[in-house]
Amino acid sequence: MKDSQFYGGNKKKNPDCLEDFSDGDLLIREILESFENFDRALGNTVQEFFSLEDDQ
Repeated sequence: MKDSQFYGGNKKKNPDCLEDFSDGDLLIREILESFENFDRALGNTVQEFFSLEDDQ
C-alpha cells in the first residue's frame, strides 16, 4: 500500500481507507477486519484448489 493512502496524500473518497489513524481502536478494528477478509479469501481459494484436485 502506498504511503499516500496512509497519510492522506490520496484525496479520493475510499470507504475502505481510514481517514484518521489517530484513533488506535479504530485502526486496530480496521486491521482485524482486513485480516478476517484475507483469511476468508484464502480459505475459499484453498478449498477450491483441493476440490479441483479431488475431482481428478
